[in-house]
Amino acid sequence: MGDLEWVAVESDFRLLAVNTSLRRQLESIQAAVMLCQQGLGHLAVAFVRASLEDVMYLGFFVSLDREDSQHLFKTMGTWDHLRSLLAQREYVGDEAMHTLWYSQEFLNWAELLKDQTRSELKQLQKKYRWSGGILPAGDWIAERSGHGDLYGYLHAATSRALHFSAGEILRRGWGEPSGKVITDKPEFREHLAAFALDQLWRLFLDTLKAAEPLIEAAGLSSDPALDFEEMKPILDRLLAIGRVPLVHAHEWNLTPEGPLGTSS
Repeated sequence: MGDLEWVAVESDFRLLAVNTSLRRQLESIQAAVMLCQQGLGHLAVAFVRASLEDVMYLGFFVSLDREDSQHLFKTMGTWDHLRSLLAQREYVGDEAMHTLWYSQEFLNWAELLKDQTRSELKQLQKKYRWSGGILPAGDWIAERSGHGDLYGYLHAATSRALHFSAGEILRRGWGEPSGKVITDKPEFREHLAAFALDQLWRLFLDTLKAAEPLIEAAGLSSDPALDFEEMKPILDRLLAIGRVPLVHAHEWNLTPEGPLGTSS
C-alpha cells in the first residue's frame, strides 16, 4: 500500500476509494486474526459488511466513465459530510459548535449547501434511475455492479452483526441439558469466527478484481519478491478448506443422521 499523488486524486476520487478500501480490508483481516487469537473472533463478522460494500460500490464506480464517476462521487461525498456536520450541530447546539471554531456564517453556509446538494442528488437519481431515497439503495448498487446474489447472501447477515436484531438474539441463545440458556456457546462462536475469516479473504480478492483497472494508479503494487508460483500453494490451501456456511445446521437441530431427538 503506497501513497497517492494529490493531483491524481483530485481528478479521480476512485483512486482514493480503492486505496482506502483495500487498506481497510487488509487491516480488517489482521484484526480478525488478532481477535481469534483472543477468543473473540466471532466479533469479526462486523468487518464483513464493510468489505461487501467495498466490492459493490467500487464495482459500480469503476463501471462509470471518469467524468460521471467524479460528479457522483463528489456529490455523494458532500452529502455525507454535511449530514455528519449538521447532525452534530443539532445535537450539541450552536454555542458548542462555536467553541469548536464553527462560525455562525459557516454553519448557515452548510445548511444552504445541504439543500443545494439534496437538489443535485435528486437530479442524479433521475439520471441513473436508482431505487431508494436521496442516495441509491444497496441492492440497486449490488445489481448494477453484478453482485446481486452476493448482496442477498451477506447483507442481512452482516446487518445482524451491527444492528439490533430479534433473530440474531434468538440465534445466540443455546439450550443446555441443565435447563439453562447460554449466549456464549464456544462452538457457535468458533463457527462465526471461521465464517468471518473465510469471507474476508474472498471479499478482498473480489475487491481487487473489481478495482483492477485502477490498481496501479491507486498506489498499490505487488511485492516483487512474490510471484504466482509462491502464492499459488497458499491460495490452494485456502480453497481446499472449503467455504464456511453462514447458517450452521445445528441451529436447526439437524445432524448428519437427521433431525436431533427424533427416530429415523
